[in-house]
Amino acid sequence: MADLVYLRHSTDKQTDARQRHALTALLTAGAPVYEDPATSSRQLSLDRAGFTTLLHEAAVGDTIRIADAARLFRSVADILALRPVLIRRGLHLRVESGLLSGIDLASDDPGTKMMVSVLAAILEFQRDMIGENTREGVAAAKAAGKTLGRPAALDHDKATTIVEEYRQGAAIKALARRHQVAPKTIRRVLDAAGARNLPDQLDAPPTNTGERHRVPAGPGHDPRSARTARRSPADHW
Repeated sequence: MADLVYLRHSTDKQTDARQRHALTALLTAGAPVYEDPATSSRQLSLDRAGFTTLLHEAAVGDTIRIADAARLFRSVADILALRPVLIRRGLHLRVESGLLSGIDLASDDPGTKMMVSVLAAILEFQRDMIGENTREGVAAAKAAGKTLGRPAALDHDKATTIVEEYRQGAAIKALARRHQVAPKTIRRVLDAAGARNLPDQLDAPPTNTGERHRVPAGPGHDPRSARTARRSPADHW
């Protein structure tokens, strides 16, 4: 029977330093480590690459160790889907800190099942409240006239100048160098102004005259090969 350490953080800007600190004794003892870096908590634990690898390599009687419950699950659906898998495989699950510390979350007794469901519901409620508070904050900021997100790279006057220069024949890359922005910024400005739209006579679909242009068959020409070349890849399925 062995201890298996599982680590997860949500974004590239986060680290697992706090988790490793909580699991220092196990790491020092050489416990195997399985990780899911930059993995959203919205993805169920059973769908994460690192955790599924852990499940495949774990033996009956092994104990999965996590720093806190949110590293593994943050919804009722997640823990309810996970528990039967752990129970069938004869695995244990223990949290090092928080409300669930000191309890085998994979225990099959009714008391543990009830307690885990209640605490998982609390975690889900906390996450939903954070999301609701964020949405309310964004709505309040908009109502107050505050600009959200990163500031625009170009003000209105510069955008107007760019559109005029483009219509006079300036290339997108040349405009990007001149105004010290990325080409995609220039394209957004032009598209917002409709400057890259084709004239009506060029944008119209070609007129079907009813005539067919046939390529003369040369020596060794096989008309079947032309028909084959015109088929799309989907035709093979």
